[in-house]
Amino acid sequence: MPTLTKTVPNAQPAERAAAALQIALPVGAGILAPYLDPNAAAYAGAGFLAGATFAGANYMGRLGRWANQLPGIDIARAHRDTMGISTITTGMGLALGQLGGAEASDALMAGVFEPTTIPGILSLGWWAAVAFTGWRLRRVFGHRKIDVQQAQPTTQAAPANTGAPGPVSLADKMIAAWGRVISDPKNGRHKNQILSDVVIYTDRWEGRITAALGDSVNVSKEAVSSLFGRSVDDITMKYGAHSGEALIAVWYTQRPELDPSTLQGAWKRVRARVLPKTHLEEVGKDENTGGQVARVIADDDLDALPRAVDLGELAGALRRSIDLVSYEPGRRDPRRAIIRVMDHNPLEAGHDFPGLDSLKATPGGWVNIGKIVSGFPARIQLFDPQLGALHVVIAGTTGSGKGGTGQMISLAYHANEMAQIYGDPKGASNPAIPKMAAYSGLTQYGAMGAIRISWWVLQHRIEEAARLELKNFTPSASRPYCATILDEAAQLLAPGAPNRKEAVKIVKDGASLTRSMGMPWVLINQTVNLDQLGSEQAIRANLLAGGTWIILRTDSDQVNLGDLPPGFEGIDPSLIPPVWVEEDDSLVYDPTVKESDPRRTFGLGYVAAPGGRAGMMRIDNLEDATEHIRPENVLAPVDVPWWGDEAHMEELAQTPIPGFEEKDDEGGTGEAGTSFAGVDLPKPKEMTSEEKVLASLRDESDPLYVAMLDEGDEIDPDDIDYIERGHLQSACGVAESTFANVLNKLEKKGQIHRTKKGKTSHVALGPRPEATGETAA
Repeated sequence: MPTLTKTVPNAQPAERAAAALQIALPVGAGILAPYLDPNAAAYAGAGFLAGATFAGANYMGRLGRWANQLPGIDIARAHRDTMGISTITTGMGLALGQLGGAEASDALMAGVFEPTTIPGILSLGWWAAVAFTGWRLRRVFGHRKIDVQQAQPTTQAAPANTGAPGPVSLADKMIAAWGRVISDPKNGRHKNQILSDVVIYTDRWEGRITAALGDSVNVSKEAVSSLFGRSVDDITMKYGAHSGEALIAVWYTQRPELDPSTLQGAWKRVRARVLPKTHLEEVGKDENTGGQVARVIADDDLDALPRAVDLGELAGALRRSIDLVSYEPGRRDPRRAIIRVMDHNPLEAGHDFPGLDSLKATPGGWVNIGKIVSGFPARIQLFDPQLGALHVVIAGTTGSGKGGTGQMISLAYHANEMAQIYGDPKGASNPAIPKMAAYSGLTQYGAMGAIRISWWVLQHRIEEAARLELKNFTPSASRPYCATILDEAAQLLAPGAPNRKEAVKIVKDGASLTRSMGMPWVLINQTVNLDQLGSEQAIRANLLAGGTWIILRTDSDQVNLGDLPPGFEGIDPSLIPPVWVEEDDSLVYDPTVKESDPRRTFGLGYVAAPGGRAGMMRIDNLEDATEHIRPENVLAPVDVPWWGDEAHMEELAQTPIPGFEEKDDEGGTGEAGTSFAGVDLPKPKEMTSEEKVLASLRDESDPLYVAMLDEGDEIDPDDIDYIERGHLQSACGVAESTFANVLNKLEKKGQIHRTKKGKTSHVALGPRPEATGETAA
């Protein structure tokens, strides 16, 4: 085919314009700077500072990946040297013109004619830098000749312009260069191996190589590298439909799989050290986290991904903090998982609790208590229409959000009109929960009483179900679900705890027998080690099979990760950082930079519920649930005949359950007390709530007043010794819900009386004096 020689510019118009601006800008700034009014001078100075900052960062290669999206960034990076020189010379012209006026500007521009003076030397250096910039950019303004193949004329009549060349595209130039160097039948390095179907993208070009009939494609990457001036690493080639066809891609920028800062590039380390025989598919940007998300796929020679993936090692291989990596195993396909590498963790900002109605359960018993890192809701199942009530286990060290998570679960029960029994050995670590509970037992003694009450409710429902032949639990207002929440469970279940054997028996029965009775259990503890849950495999097995586990940050006490339930394999909860990672972690202290206060990772952890979406999650932010409590939703298991009989309930709370009255590990009662070898002391009888109130009132009252009452002496109203109600309640240790009823009963019996002093109620021993004019409290 005939060829035509054509002259074309070396650079595109945009690059030529950028080069001309670099040469003209210093001279223009030097001429115009003295004549700018103050406002224009201020704008010019601000513009120069912005441009100088960009040029400096570009020169040092410190522009981040965000700059890849800027128009003309390829030109800026190609001209980084000349841009730097032009910025300096422009700054000199602008500064001298604005600060020294026309005289200084003239000295800079014309001082070259007096080279022996200091201004002349400065002017000479300035003009040399401007000229050097133009000399370095001379190639941009040049032209080159190329040969273009013309179409062969046909025998048919052709229009007058048949011999004129058509438009020449970049793809045409590449194909023509390939034809001269590689596929030329006489002198080509790989004869008759033709390049076609070239498509040019912003980051690469792709094409098809076809060999002569009967031959295979054997074009080397080295030949392509030499022709197009790209590194061998920037070239990929693979066979097409047959050996005589190959697909080629030549990258302008670093390929993602070779860039260690990308997920694809880092996966080489992951394949070598953590997840061998795997690859990534559907790699894309995760808008929720600013990072990348992809599917992890097992290779053909791997049937399933490992069940246990060490999240700490995975984060290390990806060069990320553990709170910036999320790995979600496939819920159905064992050969697939989801990996997320985040620039920032979207859970860091938290999510405010949207209101009580947001906790209304679906027909299947599911509620949303927070969000997982992927943006999906963190869901737990409170109950199942067929299985019944489902248990919850919450584990986390102090400050991890364990209490807030327990409060959220309690509020979920409250939103769905479920009764609650609450035990907290520490006292009042979660003050909102007792306000939602039908019965609360605070302190270690009170918590033991609370789980005893739960056990007796269970016995009633078991007997009732047997008598009425009830198969599945159907809740109602008079027979609601009744959850038992035990905070700091290890204080009742761990070795050395008082009444441990009895507590283990109660929790074991609760874990194994209560689901079909509508009585879920919530165990809250610092760790999930088996010995901290009573050393009973039956407890752990039934809790595993019966609901949700929420694991927050734990500490070194979580020594046995084997105690973690399915879904938590490879997760080390102690690796969750106590505070969010700060990016401005400087090596040298700068007193002018204000240090930011560390923010704790409160509520950050992992949730695993059967059928739920596993992953890193955070509970919704809620400091105090009190404002969301609805009095009409505070229900009690009134199907139990003795519920509401305060005296009887207190007796049940204070009395060990059958089988533990006289026996424990040491043959005693399991209560703390005094024992002597060879001497059997009678067990002291536990006082009732009424006896506790009266005894405390006698102890707190004036002994002379008590003696006068005991002797039956006549007492002047002014001599009555009143005790403030709150002080008396603290002294006797009776729960508030019981204390009010006890005072009413004792006052009806005439053993005490009450009066109002200001806004505070006061209590005194003995009946109310006649005709004193006192106002009953």
